[in-house]
Amino acid sequence: MSRALDAWKAPPTPVTLEDAQSVGALLASSRSAETRRSYASAMHTFTAWCRVRGYPSIPTGPEVVASYIAHRAEQVAHSTISRDVAAISAAHLDKGLDDPTAHHGVRQALRSVGRALGTAPSRRATPLTTALMRQIIDAMDDLETATGTRDRVILLLGLAAALRRRELAALTTNDIARQDAGLLLQIRRSKTDQTGRGDLIGIPLGAHSETCPVLALEAWFEASGRKLGVGSPLFSRIYNHSRIGDTALSDRSIARIIQARAAAANINEKDYAHIAGVAQTWVSGHSLRAGHATSAAAAGVDPMTISRTTRHRRLDSLARYVRPASALEDSTAGKIGL
Repeated sequence: MSRALDAWKAPPTPVTLEDAQSVGALLASSRSAETRRSYASAMHTFTAWCRVRGYPSIPTGPEVVASYIAHRAEQVAHSTISRDVAAISAAHLDKGLDDPTAHHGVRQALRSVGRALGTAPSRRATPLTTALMRQIIDAMDDLETATGTRDRVILLLGLAAALRRRELAALTTNDIARQDAGLLLQIRRSKTDQTGRGDLIGIPLGAHSETCPVLALEAWFEASGRKLGVGSPLFSRIYNHSRIGDTALSDRSIARIIQARAAAANINEKDYAHIAGVAQTWVSGHSLRAGHATSAAAAGVDPMTISRTTRHRRLDSLARYVRPASALEDSTAGKIGL
């Protein structure tokens, strides 16, 4: 009898269309928008590959996934293949299907690719350090315009607070508090804080007026007419370099601004790969955050202190910026009497 009770399962209870749609919307928000875009792109590529070979893409089997891993190993980095496998897994689990990527053979194939290709990234975001930021600000010839005023505070605030592009785009005038010594910046949600616990970042007054994020923000408030506590987007579109709109900038717009300003300052990203400790770098929306960590490490700030501003949950993630910047200082080679 007990075995029969254990095997018994309640039949599914039908719910209304409205409730089903509510559940669907809730589940859709379980991943960030960036993750959803990334997974959709990965599945598009996987589905096209399957179509050419006559394989099913959903549902599919572990032998198909392993074959796809071998195919992708000839084209892309290990990190991209790992993303592909995660997307295939999510696509199956979201539909209530068995996960083909959980098979031992698939995991072995992924590990083999890691050994063959290496798991270290071949390129990273160019760290826009304090020195490079001064070069960018010096090259800006439109600081008297609304566009120049806005772009300068985006660059300086992002560098000072080690912000991701999405965090910059999400800021509102409710997220900032002015203090005598600087600013308090509330980060409501981030990549490592999907549940919205929030983080508070302090931004002191800068040592130089031209690169002070606090003064830059005050100039933007004066130019835009924005006021603290109103709740409007902190950064918005500007039309014809003068008319300031109400719509918040997207994270991609933030990235384009960073890239355009770096290019205008003749920052050749190929020249700064050694700073990041990789073969290749490129200016991106992550360059301000990377620049903060790299600059702080080069100034001798210990990793634990850096992590309180960068909000890295794991110090090994922060080490990718700290180690290249402090490799000579940390080396014991000079202490063994050579």
